[in-house]
Amino acid sequence: MIRISHTVSLQRTALALLLALGVSQAKATLVALDLNPSGLNAPVGSSSNSYTQSGYTITATGYDNPTTTHELFFKNGGVGETGLGLVNTNDNELQVNNGVPANYIQLDLHTLLSAGFTNGKIEVGSVQPNESFSLYGSSTAGTLGAFLGTFGSSSNDLFVDVPKFGTYDYVSVAAASADVLPVAFEAVSTPVPEMNALLPIVGLLSAVAVGEVLRRRKLALTALN
Repeated sequence: MIRISHTVSLQRTALALLLALGVSQAKATLVALDLNPSGLNAPVGSSSNSYTQSGYTITATGYDNPTTTHELFFKNGGVGETGLGLVNTNDNELQVNNGVPANYIQLDLHTLLSAGFTNGKIEVGSVQPNESFSLYGSSTAGTLGAFLGTFGSSSNDLFVDVPKFGTYDYVSVAAASADVLPVAFEAVSTPVPEMNALLPIVGLLSAVAVGEVLRRRKLALTALN
């Protein structure tokens, strides 16, 4: 009985080590991308701009609603007024026209989603009292897509969760009232641990199992004699 308890204890210990190793190997990768990383105050020179961190890339593209591309602008107006806007708009920010987005900035997130990233968040600034911004999701580039939600000045310069993140390859920011300025985006990924990292523990579990089989055979032979 003592030997059986000892074997069970070894099996449980090995299993605990296996789980612990799996957790330690599956480290989260946070991608946090500032949309005006150098703090510039100048035209981007293109309607699109790509951002890369840890080998993962997203691309921001400016549009006039519904589908015409619009050159991006790196805006630096000081604290709370720094981010990614558009050239030749009021304050170089996203605008609204009679309650309808006049333009928007769309983020292409398909590389992050294909890599298993979750918990997407976006930060939007220059959201003054009585101003707000909306998020939209689309499976097609250059299309504003489905309405996801509206956020007011209480969300100014704060990361907010992207509703239904992972459903759409493209997420767009637009003004819902007055004008606003996208600032940053982030998401996180927890990779599955590689099998070669688990092999030592799998070997230990196998050795314990084989040892238990041999022990029982020996006991059976002893009983017969």
